[in-house]
Amino acid sequence: MPDVTPDVPTLLKRWRGRRTVADLPGADPADGDGPVTQTVMAGHLGISEHHYRRLETGRRPMPRDVIAEISRALTLHPDEQLALYRWAGRPVPPLLAPVAPDVPDDLRDHIERLPFPALLESGDFSIVAYNRRAARACPWTARPGANVLMDLLLPGPGRDQCAQWEEHWAPPLLAQLRQGALVNGSLRAVVDRVCEDPQVRELWHRTADLRRHAYGTVRPMYLDGWRPRPAWVRIMGWQPLHEPSLRVITGEPATPPANPPALPPTDRRGPVTT
Repeated sequence: MPDVTPDVPTLLKRWRGRRTVADLPGADPADGDGPVTQTVMAGHLGISEHHYRRLETGRRPMPRDVIAEISRALTLHPDEQLALYRWAGRPVPPLLAPVAPDVPDDLRDHIERLPFPALLESGDFSIVAYNRRAARACPWTARPGANVLMDLLLPGPGRDQCAQWEEHWAPPLLAQLRQGALVNGSLRAVVDRVCEDPQVRELWHRTADLRRHAYGTVRPMYLDGWRPRPAWVRIMGWQPLHEPSLRVITGEPATPPANPPALPPTDRRGPVTT
């Protein structure tokens, strides 16, 4: 019986050939749109070209985090990810989904027509599309390589917009990340990244909440035109039936709680990094 084991090194070369440098997460427009060579992949992964060649050819075992990052960079289909994990002899995560799937035109049109900020996120919370209202209200969503959890949990423009971050934002976001990481091993990379921040790491180890979910909650957010007080927005999310690997996330205007907690004095002047 002939050997039908897939020639994964050959497949990896073909998968690289489907993408260009401009397609890679966080690509710099100045880098152009050339082919994704082994040199490019090594640079994207932060390793030497020699080391990457040994990984791609199977001369060295490919770690799980490298598989997850290659899957993200090359937008591998779940079946392709499965083949890569099995070829490397690594445990297969319970859930595999395209990390940055192609966005159907109808979904792009849908979020653009919504009268409030909206975006599409993939399984690892990366932003793959956004409407003009989101780009205007939350400019960080338009940053190449933006990731909802990393941008709202780590210090930066996204977290700066979160009024009373430690009370209203961090707990449901961390609960959502913990839920996802329990069933999708590739999200451990997101956990490790956000826990590089000491405040996030302390909150992660202090809490074990899986009940509070980020969607459906009303939270205060600093938006232009509302300063120095924050606006209250309801964060909603749902999965399109014809594209379940994506989530539509919206920030809809909401009525403030009957007795909203008082903002700290420093927050009254505008957003601060907590």
